Amino acid sequence: MTHDWPVAATEDEAIRTVELVSLPGVTLHVDHDDWDYHITVSPDHAPGHLRRIIAAAQSRGLDLLDQDACVPVLLADDSVRLYLQSTS
Repeated sequence: MTHDWPVAATEDEAIRTVELVSLPGVTLHVDHDDWDYHITVSPDHAPGHLRRIIAAAQSRGLDLLDQDACVPVLLADDSVRLYLQSTS
């Protein structure tokens, strides 16, 4: 099953692992291969869910970037992407 995604993999291509941790309205994305760590928050999220996802990020050695270093990004669906950094 390809989920309608184009498939161009070769047998010797490495399998990549991305971790997603999700609660309704809030998702933590952890991709160590690309150093891509972020939280996506929908406008209708529950504040408690965001606190739990931030705690999950911190338990993985990640913390929010200072807004002076990286401004949150407003996405087309009005969600906000908050970038994280490794604390280890």
